[in-house]
Order: sequence, then structure tokens, then C-alpha cells
Amino acid sequence: MTEEQTVALAQEGDPRAFRDLYQRHYGRIFRLALRYMRSLEDAEDVAQETFIKAYSGLDSFDRGFGSGFSAWLNRICVNCAIDHRRKAKRMAGNGLVALEDLHHEPVSPGPSPEDKAISAEAFSAIAAWTARLSPRQRIIFALRYRQHLDIKQIAGRLDCSEGNVRLHLFRSTLKLRHCYSETAAAAS
Repeated sequence: MTEEQTVALAQEGDPRAFRDLYQRHYGRIFRLALRYMRSLEDAEDVAQETFIKAYSGLDSFDRGFGSGFSAWLNRICVNCAIDHRRKAKRMAGNGLVALEDLHHEPVSPGPSPEDKAISAEAFSAIAAWTARLSPRQRIIFALRYRQHLDIKQIAGRLDCSEGNVRLHLFRSTLKLRHCYSETAAAAS
């Protein structure tokens, strides 16, 4: 059964269909949550909260929109992680410590050496992948995702149409996804 069919069944209230979606996506969502959180327990909490919110908001997912269930689930996960971190920051700001946190080692305020190594590896991989883009695509990609300019601003800077900018961004994203797929396939 395809993912679209499974999502449709889950939206109709079939609990087995949602369980299937959970099993398909839990590992990926947990890894995504782990990137944002500092502990396995927090990542588990965020992953679980993601699926709870996805289940309760399944009716709001639009299958015809085009971004796909995975992208929708990713967005929920990122939002849950951000909310979780905000909540933890508020709790830390109160000077109050939860009883269950008293037996844990204090968390370093900065990234761990492992996090730094993972980030460095990711940045070098992205740099290698973006080197495969055409010069025009590289410039547009950098303006959009490094300088955070919107489409209209990029078009104004490069003196081209917004459609041209969108086309280059679309093509560069496809190339980068292909590079990521090649790397992931080689790693496994």
C-alpha cells in the first residue's frame, strides 16, 4: 500500500493505517528530534509528541497540497522540538528544577564534541554538494539559504525574474537531494 493510500485510510479513522505510518516514520522523526534536543529522553518525548499532534491534526493534512506526509510530519517535529526547548528554557529561567532532573548530570551549555563533529561533517558534505551546482544556482542558493533573502529580493539583486529564481532553486534542491541520496546509499 502506498503512503498516500495509508494516509487516506488513517484520515478515515483506520487505527492500523496510522500505526503503519508511525512505524514507517518513527525512526526518521526520532533522529530529526535528536538533532534538536540534547538528550535521548527529550528526543523521545518530542518524537512521541509529534505523532500525538499528527494524529490529532490528521484531518488538517491536505493530501493534494503536494509537500507530502513526510514533510508535514517533519514540520510538526521541528515545531515540537522548538516548543520543548522554549519550555525547558522557561523552566531554567525560573530557577526551578524538576525533581526528576535532580539525578541527571548537568548539561553543558554549549554543543558537545560529538555535536560539533557531526555539524562539521554535515557542513563539509553540504559544501561538497553545493560545489556540484552551476555557478548561477550556487549564487541563488547562497542568497536564499545563507543570507535568507526572499525570492523578490534575489530577483532584484540578480536582475532576473522571480520565476527564474524559483526555477534555479528548484533545480538546485533536486540536485542536492540527489547528492544526499547518493551519500546515504553509499553509507549503508
